[in-house]
Amino acid sequence: MTRLPPLGALLWALVSLLLAAGLWAGLRAAPGLSPFAVREVRVQGTERTPPSTIVEAAHLTPDTTLFAVDVQAVQRRVEALPWVKRARIIRQLPWSLAVTVEEWVPAYLVRLDRLYYLTQEGHVVRAPVDQGLDYPVLTGLTWSDLESPGPARASLLATLACVARNVPVGEVSEIHADPADGYTVYAAGDSAQGIYLGAGALEEKFVRLARLRRQLERRGQTARTVNLAYDDKIIARVVNAAGEGGDR
Repeated sequence: MTRLPPLGALLWALVSLLLAAGLWAGLRAAPGLSPFAVREVRVQGTERTPPSTIVEAAHLTPDTTLFAVDVQAVQRRVEALPWVKRARIIRQLPWSLAVTVEEWVPAYLVRLDRLYYLTQEGHVVRAPVDQGLDYPVLTGLTWSDLESPGPARASLLATLACVARNVPVGEVSEIHADPADGYTVYAAGDSAQGIYLGAGALEEKFVRLARLRRQLERRGQTARTVNLAYDDKIIARVVNAAGEGGDR
């Protein structure tokens, strides 16, 4: 076997690099001739966003080569779509681009200039309300409350998390926010129960509410309205099975 002298080996490596660089430049200059031209965009994880919308947002021309795709730019465009929480873009040889999407999950409707979906994380989904209306409605809030970091947003997120932990899904029809008085939760169904929480110590208030409900159940009564704003007492309007009642 003939061994190349060190200088020959160096020249051979240089020629190889030049050939590779020339091939790469040629493919970029004439992407239509490239075996790596993107032929397919595979979309996964979408439920509320049509895959065609994802492909359109990727904004790839027919002659785009796989290695010429700006993955970060595609990710930014896809994540700018209303329902997309995050996206992951992966090149798959020889000609596919995989787009895996995680979407926002609606938990509420919020009434602002119109109805919007709101997630448990407090994210407003700027999309048409076409995914159904069977969600609790948040009222009394402003765009600033939802989007500006500060006490109002922190209080909102803490209240939503506390209500989600303590009230079964489907039992809340509305949560109303008042800048001065705090939050009131309205129950779904025929009882139309209003639970005035006020502000602060929410977990402890729900413990007291559960205790009150057990006591009323033993008496064959239910509460129409409950005021939990006080530290030393609960004010409730209760009714018995016959519909008679009063303040307690």
